[in-house]
Amino acid sequence: MSDSVEASASTSTASWVLTANIRPLVESLAALVEYEADDWDWDAIGAGLSDTDAEDRQGWYDYPLIGTTTLRLELANDPGSIVTTVRVHHPPDQLMTARIETIMSMLSRYRVIA
Repeated sequence: MSDSVEASASTSTASWVLTANIRPLVESLAALVEYEADDWDWDAIGAGLSDTDAEDRQGWYDYPLIGTTTLRLELANDPGSIVTTVRVHHPPDQLMTARIETIMSMLSRYRVIA
C-alpha cells in the first residue's frame, strides 16, 4: 500500500472498464479529487498499463491521483479481452464510493467517444 494512504484509512472499490475507456476513467476519477490529469499522467499510465496482466498478482500497475485526497489506482489488462480490471483505493466515504462505482459502471457498459 502507498505511504500516502494508510490501510486503516482506506477502502477499495473494484471492477472492470472497457480498455478504450481508461483515459475517461482516469480523468473522471481525477476530477473527483480536483486533480488536473494531463498528458504526462496519460503517458505514464499508458506505458505502465502496457505490460500488465490481471491474472498475475505482480502484473498490476499502480498510480496515485493526489488532489484534495488521494486515490490510488491499480490497473491491469485482462489478457485476450477488451477490458481492464481496476481497483481504486480511497478514503472510506460513502459518497466517494458511490461516485467511483457509478463511473466504473458507466465505463464498463458504454464506450466513451471524446
